[in-house]
Amino acid sequence: MARPKLPESAEMRQFVADCHQRFGVPLSNELDAQTLKHAYQGWAAVVWIEENSPCLVETEIQQEAKGKVKAGNSTAKRLWRERVVFVPALQRHYRIPRDMPKTLLRAGVRTGLLPAVVSPEDAPEIQASPIEYVLTLANKPSVLIDRATRGPSGWNNVTLQYRESFEDGLSLNYFEENAAPDTLRTQLLSLDPRTSDVWRLLTAKALENERDDLFTPITIKPSELAQALGLKLHPNGSVRPKDSVRCTQSLSHLARLWLTLPNDPDGPQKRVLSVMEIGRARKIDGVSIPSSWTLVLGDWAKYFPRSYAPIFRSLVELPANSATNVWAKQIGTELTYWLRESGSDLNPVRYIEVRTLLSRASIMQDVLDLREQRNLNRAIERFESTLELLGNLGLHERWGYESKSAAKLDLTQGKPEFFDVWLSSLVELQVPETFLRSIAELVETNR
Repeated sequence: MARPKLPESAEMRQFVADCHQRFGVPLSNELDAQTLKHAYQGWAAVVWIEENSPCLVETEIQQEAKGKVKAGNSTAKRLWRERVVFVPALQRHYRIPRDMPKTLLRAGVRTGLLPAVVSPEDAPEIQASPIEYVLTLANKPSVLIDRATRGPSGWNNVTLQYRESFEDGLSLNYFEENAAPDTLRTQLLSLDPRTSDVWRLLTAKALENERDDLFTPITIKPSELAQALGLKLHPNGSVRPKDSVRCTQSLSHLARLWLTLPNDPDGPQKRVLSVMEIGRARKIDGVSIPSSWTLVLGDWAKYFPRSYAPIFRSLVELPANSATNVWAKQIGTELTYWLRESGSDLNPVRYIEVRTLLSRASIMQDVLDLREQRNLNRAIERFESTLELLGNLGLHERWGYESKSAAKLDLTQGKPEFFDVWLSSLVELQVPETFLRSIAELVETNR
């Protein structure tokens, strides 16, 4: 079937202008021939849908969105299986007839007037905007400390030790002089992802002072940490007392950590942080809150090569007020470390196994617990929502399951082996080239 012939330029320009005026969209006067053609076809898609497609009410949309969750099942994709899309210009959901010309569907996606789920291959390229990064240490001990401080999972409850087999014998001990083991165990159980955030911010502050001298003392206030972590301020603009308490607790956790270095003639254990000075304290909820801490990295840092990673500031400042946000902080950080390991590779398309990503991000146990509670669907939804959120934060431009993995997921949906197939599936990521270049520059300058 021959494609319909396009109108003359003047007629297309008038049609586009009328649509922009009707839908309240600013119109640029500078439309070259190609841009005008695309704009005409995009708006023609919107008008075609309005005139030929049934509009759905809210109850119909909710009904269509229901169904079993399976990997890759976003709400938009589930709706599209029933040919239902939300058209932003019309602010309504429509069921698209199957006889709608594909050229119009693609034009609507290409111009951003229809959602990309309709035709992902025709979605416009996303132009990466300048993003502010926090530069943190990414050598083996620093990454080990980051992972260990995300929570009590992985710590030995008897020895109060944390180790990973792939970290060349490095381990961490949770210890404080004159503290009983039971007291330390209780304190260790209060570890949460905020402590790892504080660790990254401290190393970032050390690098801000002087990247070539990591042993310059750092002075930081609990209020400064609270604001940097994106914690909600009091209406009067001050930091809420409970957040000052939490940040002080995180600093106390870090001060109790000792790094064990194998085969070190000067002694195997090194303090992760040394507390040089504590400012004047006040009591909040029975807890002594110093006005400031002056800290310095332990001398373990001089034994390891310098390695840095640019963590998205938006990721660090993401409030840990939901499970998805916590997963996003940990998965996003690990993706950055993973990309840093191949820092000279500028290929923007990367693949990583679901199991590897969950394990590195210290959330595999969360997934296993949800499965044990017969909530595997929730685990998958949370994982996919996390990847969507990381896209919104700028860590990637798109994600999906690699095509062969997606086919296996479809074949095993509802079968006992589905969980293992999902864990072994590959996630495909389109990483912003600007981010990869920033990592490559760090690798180059560190040689």
